[in-house]
Amino acid sequence: MPNIWAHIQFGREFAAEQSMAPIDEPGWRRAFQLGCQGPDFLFYHHFLPWQAQTPLNRLGSQMHGVRCGPFLLSLFDRMTGRLESDPAFAFSLGFLLHHILDRHLHPFVFSRSGFRKWHHQRFETAMDAVVMRRRAGIHTCTVPVAPEIDTDGKLPGGFAAEFLDVVREHYPVLAEQIASEQLDAAVADMIKAQRLFFDPTGWKGKLLFGQIAPFSPPRDLPDWDVLNDARWPWVDPCDRTVFRTASSDDLWEQALQDARDTGGAVLAWLRAARGGAAADGLRAVFAERLGDVSYETGRPCGAAAITFADSVVPV
Repeated sequence: MPNIWAHIQFGREFAAEQSMAPIDEPGWRRAFQLGCQGPDFLFYHHFLPWQAQTPLNRLGSQMHGVRCGPFLLSLFDRMTGRLESDPAFAFSLGFLLHHILDRHLHPFVFSRSGFRKWHHQRFETAMDAVVMRRRAGIHTCTVPVAPEIDTDGKLPGGFAAEFLDVVREHYPVLAEQIASEQLDAAVADMIKAQRLFFDPTGWKGKLLFGQIAPFSPPRDLPDWDVLNDARWPWVDPCDRTVFRTASSDDLWEQALQDARDTGGAVLAWLRAARGGAAADGLRAVFAERLGDVSYETGRPCGAAAITFADSVVPV
C-alpha cells in the first residue's frame, strides 16, 4: 500500500480540489489526515515485535478485503447528521480516500515489492519519499509525520464507540473481542511507532541493530525506479498472465478521478441530507460508485487473491 505520507498527500490534493475550508483548521486537518490512514491504524496496536497479535490487528486485515464497501456505506450513514467541520466527519472522509487510493495502487505495490521479508515495508517508505519530494517538495527523512496525524492519541471527536458500532455491523465476531478504548489505544500506538521510526540521523537504527530500518524514511532518495517512471511491464498480482505498464503517477491520477467521482458523490449526498432534501437517490449514486472493492486487489471483494509478484526492491 502507499505509506502514511502518500495517503496524506492524496487527501490534501482532494481537499484542495474540493475547496474544503475546514482543512485550514489544525484539529480538523489532523483528524482528516489520520482518517487518510484508513484501517492501517489497527495494525499498530501492540506493534512491538515481542507483543502478540491482537483482535485489532486481525480486524485491520479483514477490513482490507471483506465487506469493504458496505462498511464504508454504514460509516457514512453515521455522518448524515454531522457537520463537515466535525472531526469525525473529517476522519471518515479521509478513510474513504484511503480506500480509493489503495484500490488503485495496492496491486502495483504488491507486484513490485514482492514477498521477501521487509521488502513491502522498504518499498512503501521509498515510495513515500519519492511521492512527497515530487508532489509536495517534502523530504520525508527530515519532516516527522507523527504530528500530522496526532489527534491526542485517540480517534477524533470521541468517535471510538460509534466506530466500533459500525465494525459490529460488519465484523461481529471480531467486534465482540474489542473495546472502544482499544481503538483509541491503537491510534496512540501508531503515533508512538511513527515517532520511533523517524530517524533522520540514523542513530536509532544503529542502536536497534537495523530493526527499524524498513519502517524509517530513507535518508537519501532511492536510486531505483520506485514509481515505474520507465513504464516497465509488471505482473498483475492476481493473474500472472496479465502484465501492466502503468506508472505510480498514472495510477495516482486514476485514483484522483475516482475520488472526484466517489468522494464527490458522498459529499453531494451528505450535503443534501443536512439540508433536509430527499437524499436517498444520492446515497444510491454513492453506493454504486463505491461498490464493494478490496483495498488490496482492486477487484470485487472475494474475487481474487494476491499471489504473484516480481520485486524490484534491491536485495
